[in-house]
Amino acid sequence: MSDVREYKSKYAVFSRHFAYATINYQPLTNNQLPVFIESYFQTATHIFEQYQLQMPLHLFLKEYFRSNKKFGSRDRKYIAELLFGLYRLGKSNEHISVKDRFIIGSFLSNRLPKLFFEKVNQTLASMYELSFEDKKEFLIKEYQCNFSLPFKLNEGINEDAYIHYVYAQPRVFIRIRQHRNKIREALQKHKIKYEELNENCFSFDSNIKLNEYLDDKDYVIQDYASQQTGHYFSPSIHQQWWDCCCASGGKSIMLLDKNSDIQLTVTDIRESILKNLHERMRQYGYASHYVSHTVDVSKNVSTVIKHTFDAIICDAPCSGSGTWARSPEQFYFFSEDKLQQFTEMQTAIVSNVMQSLKQHGKLFYITCSVFEKENEFVLECLRNSMEISVTDTCLIQGERHGGDMMYMSTITYNNK
Repeated sequence: MSDVREYKSKYAVFSRHFAYATINYQPLTNNQLPVFIESYFQTATHIFEQYQLQMPLHLFLKEYFRSNKKFGSRDRKYIAELLFGLYRLGKSNEHISVKDRFIIGSFLSNRLPKLFFEKVNQTLASMYELSFEDKKEFLIKEYQCNFSLPFKLNEGINEDAYIHYVYAQPRVFIRIRQHRNKIREALQKHKIKYEELNENCFSFDSNIKLNEYLDDKDYVIQDYASQQTGHYFSPSIHQQWWDCCCASGGKSIMLLDKNSDIQLTVTDIRESILKNLHERMRQYGYASHYVSHTVDVSKNVSTVIKHTFDAIICDAPCSGSGTWARSPEQFYFFSEDKLQQFTEMQTAIVSNVMQSLKQHGKLFYITCSVFEKENEFVLECLRNSMEISVTDTCLIQGERHGGDMMYMSTITYNNK
């Protein structure tokens, strides 16, 4: 994935070819939507026709609204929610008109006020307070909506529950590093609502700006499910650890917070994401606690990685289907071909990095995917090609707390 500068460059190309509609506010006339609401649909439709996953949708919209300052905060919210609602419905509902998909998706998401639906669809407005399941059943009958997933889920995940998750409002989570009481006092002083999930994990509404109230060295923003993976890490002094797909370093920072006297190597294929990791490591006082390499671990890494490790964290690139409540555009654009590509990449990555594992060492295979083909199927492919033992397999269902879902297994390489 490109960094923000690359995203902005892509957006600039897009904006030169895009004509934006001007919103003119007019009074309501008989049998008409208010012109400003009709303009929401027009603008959302224009964006939908142009957006092809050039960048995450929230960044795309940020650049769009930055270039069109006539949109107020309410305009931005309504247009964004219409788009996100449509993408949550997925491609299986393309028999429904674009405008109706905007309305249906935002109706199920329940993020726009009842007054909006009173203007656009009186029937849906009358059902505004119904449960998600009752709304969904009505839409199946009235619009022939299809909520079946085209991909097989992990064992233990109910399809209806997963669809509900895609429409849920995600929360923000912090992992407390230090000064827990100080954090509590600051939140209470400023009347910030929070939920204490355990002594080191607090959650908040998604629009919270924690840096206005808390010292950023005292906590890390990290999803609940991601925090749970750390319970399986037991770093001992002087051990060699490798975070082979480190991204911006959330799990590496969690590892060093457990024991900073390890020898840590981090790698990622993206130079830009490693720059982000370096900044975060400096922020938390770990600038000298690791070595890093830019490397593609789906290929032979022996020319770069010269020694073996006691443990390897492999948070593999994946569909991200366990995070699609936050990025439903990924759901909309995902395909069987992409799923197959991820499966092949994940198998190649684990096969390669296992060669750098010490005897009796552990590899922690992690994805934020709920698809069987990226999890159990990958492990089965590995079993067929090498002598491995798999333990501690678990599905971390953070959606129960407003978070993400993750899959994790501990792998031991026996052919040593």
